[in-house]
Amino acid sequence: MSWSRDAAAVALADFRERSRTSKLVVIPVVLAYFAKLVTVDSTLVVGNTYTGVPTAAWYGGLVAGIGTTVLLLFGYPLVHGSIAYDRTTNVAEFVASAPLSNSSYLVGKWLSNFTLLAVVTTLLFGATAVSFLLQGTGPFNLVDMALPFILLTLPTMAVVAAAGVCFETLGPLRGTGGTALYFLLAIAGVIGSIPPESPVDLTGLVALRQSMASSIAGQYPGFEGPIGSFAYTDTATGMEMFRWAGLSVGPALVSRLPIFVIIGGLLVVSVLSFDRFDDTQAWSFGLFDHGSSDAEATAELPSTQLTEMSRSSSDSGPSLASVTASGFRLQRAFIAELKMALRGRRRHWYVGCIAALVGTTVAPLGSLRPTVVPIALLLPLPVWSQSGAREQIHRTQELIFATSNPLRLLAVSYLAGVSVGTAVISPALVRYALVGSSIGLVGAVTAVLFLPAAALAAGVWSGRPSLFEIGYLVAWYLGPMNGLGLLDYVGATQAPGSIAIQIGYLTAAVIALVIASIGRRRQLA
Repeated sequence: MSWSRDAAAVALADFRERSRTSKLVVIPVVLAYFAKLVTVDSTLVVGNTYTGVPTAAWYGGLVAGIGTTVLLLFGYPLVHGSIAYDRTTNVAEFVASAPLSNSSYLVGKWLSNFTLLAVVTTLLFGATAVSFLLQGTGPFNLVDMALPFILLTLPTMAVVAAAGVCFETLGPLRGTGGTALYFLLAIAGVIGSIPPESPVDLTGLVALRQSMASSIAGQYPGFEGPIGSFAYTDTATGMEMFRWAGLSVGPALVSRLPIFVIIGGLLVVSVLSFDRFDDTQAWSFGLFDHGSSDAEATAELPSTQLTEMSRSSSDSGPSLASVTASGFRLQRAFIAELKMALRGRRRHWYVGCIAALVGTTVAPLGSLRPTVVPIALLLPLPVWSQSGAREQIHRTQELIFATSNPLRLLAVSYLAGVSVGTAVISPALVRYALVGSSIGLVGAVTAVLFLPAAALAAGVWSGRPSLFEIGYLVAWYLGPMNGLGLLDYVGATQAPGSIAIQIGYLTAAVIALVIASIGRRRQLA
């Protein structure tokens, strides 16, 4: 087989495997709601004064603009884990010994990632088309509506696909550390697309703003560009309407050229760093590292919940003790789950925990809620993100579910997650209680109750840690750190005497636990 056929075969096999999961069924529903939210429930304000006539081109630019940004942040969990899946299903042994070049294997994985994200983009386009047919104005112009998705969204999805491959080939970036780094880079990409003359338009917003500015200037001679920002409002009252003709192919392609350089660079790094599944040289990424692959494999042995490890004096290594019918013991299961959650953590992680304890002890009381507690609660991220997904990652569902009560183990996982979160910020909780700061105490307690519950629900249904990791990092950045009240799970910006947000998140914690339980029951079916 030629190099291109090898890559195409890898891509086809990988995409077929992914398309079989029923979890993808929820994606069209989410995208349809997103398209409705953007096109029907809100209005895009351009330059603080103008908004577009709802033509097919406007709908395409409207949804593709914000959709590209959202998929840049949340597309990574959809594609991350493909190479890790080959490791856990013994496909790695076949790949390592097959006459398949590293480049063809990795390009095939990239093509599979890109195809999946292209399908998501197509579904988003379809939802946009339906929304236009219900609410839009003028004829349905397929080309004008599709061009923003083709010229803006798809190139960015190719970057996300390449990042998914690259981070999996770099040992220290395979776990939570890679997800955190990707989030930081994605945020930097979004921020970098804000300046009107940004050299790297990762989200496509620069191309959109320049094209819309040209249309506004042609229709309103008094307009002084450039467009500094986009904003969304629930009403178009008092806005000046302009007709946008859509993207011009030439300028849009020129603005996307740096993206293709990024894609090539990520793939080159992937090929150069791919170890062909030889993990003997793995090293740590620090605070957010999950530990070495061997440590993870040992930590995931279900005997910590079902049996106890026994080491013989011979050189035969560890062996499993016999399973007994002594019943479920909450204390033993909790201690085993806690050990499993903490086993394999690097010393950097424990140093970070000590720093969090010191910080929440000595920091000024006024800085605890808005800064210190939210930062400290980042440390349990690798513990929380593994809960719910651990059995699927290591394919131990049958063994665990056959010998223990899965719902009880789910509850124990939640208790362990709450315990880790509480321990990290325990000095802050004590200080809040001593000074009678009910708003601070309730906010911190709400956070340690809600976040592990959300992690369980995301892990059970997605089967991978990255979904919760990205969602949590986005909520952390926009909520406590930037004052977006809806995502402020610790109440950092909450007015004194008001606990509405905390009540909402406590309710959400209960709902998340119910969703996790439903997902676990579904796994048993």
